[in-house]
Amino acid sequence: MTTICIIRHGETDWNSSGRLQGCEDIELNDQGRLQAASLAAYLSRQPWDVIISSPLKRAYETAQIIASHISLPCLNVHEGLRERDYGEASGLLPDERHKRFPDGIIPGQEGFEHLRERAIRAIDEIAEQYSGKRIIVVAHGAFTNSILYTISGGEFGSFKTRLKNGCLNLIVQSNSQWSVSYYNKTVEELT
Repeated sequence: MTTICIIRHGETDWNSSGRLQGCEDIELNDQGRLQAASLAAYLSRQPWDVIISSPLKRAYETAQIIASHISLPCLNVHEGLRERDYGEASGLLPDERHKRFPDGIIPGQEGFEHLRERAIRAIDEIAEQYSGKRIIVVAHGAFTNSILYTISGGEFGSFKTRLKNGCLNLIVQSNSQWSVSYYNKTVEELT
């Protein structure tokens, strides 16, 4: 059995204001760093074998804070864990997006099916490389939601679930099948 705890990075200033981040490389704010420290304290109570992060600063910093508290030997980066590219909508507030793109067609935005395929491919690659291990993955909201949507057959995840910053999502692979143990849980909800 392979266990992956997918964590949405801690909060950024763009998260707190409601701006769409996508592939923009935004750093954590102070609240995001506190969330990462809380995650680290919670995760340190369990054994983990490896931590892997998106290359974007907000995920990588969250992963660094966690890794430093749970004494994992190194922090790996996987390019496939990047957030969805929102094209010309990146950096916009919700009302700005609706005004500029009332039909919902956003130039340069990564298609949902492409995101789902990319996300599952990245998770499957990680599971294959670290088969039978307990893995922490630090990634992003849309990325994680697409995985949850795929594994649950559309029951939850994208279009249905707004993931909180610093939330934990536990998925397990057994006999080549993925299942969701829990999703969108904060440390406070789990303790």
